[in-house]
Amino acid sequence: MAREEKKTVILQAASRVFYVKGFEGTKIDDVAKEAGIGKGTVYEYFASKQQLFEETVAFHRNLHLSQIKRTLEEGRTFREKFIAMAKYQTETVKKHLYVFNAMTCSRIMAREMGALILEQNIRVGEILKERLIDAVKNGELRSDIDPDIAAAVIMGTVNQYCGKKVVFFNIEPEDVDFEKMADTVLKGIGAF
Repeated sequence: MAREEKKTVILQAASRVFYVKGFEGTKIDDVAKEAGIGKGTVYEYFASKQQLFEETVAFHRNLHLSQIKRTLEEGRTFREKFIAMAKYQTETVKKHLYVFNAMTCSRIMAREMGALILEQNIRVGEILKERLIDAVKNGELRSDIDPDIAAAVIMGTVNQYCGKKVVFFNIEPEDVDFEKMADTVLKGIGAF
């Protein structure tokens, strides 16, 4: 097995172990066993559990960003792209609720993950901004919008509206009214 493939196997195994045991409960031995390798092999790739955790999060962040890019390519119109992204983000939050639960139980994870989530949201906002600029060029959106503000409005709406429903009210992603959310954002809230 090539070096990068083995590293990926270790990161995937670490994901499963961190998921079940949390950061504090995870031991490198657990990850090695899950990956079907020796403990020493894990240390050939990662100097510490902290580094393994950080790289595991980065691995998944990169997968998430790649999927966001693919999702924003779905649909013909910006509205369709917006709804596809909102659905994907909502499903991702629902799928990874354990991360939020683990963050509430771990001071280390809360600090580390909070910074990583913020960084990821900034990157998603940049990807979204590119699609907004394209939509302005295509005449789907007003030419006077500020893409930075528009991306922040969309990200904030998706994170607050969808995240709140899934995290606090245990709503299933398919029960979120994405059409209404998109209409509210794209049509605006002003009466003027």
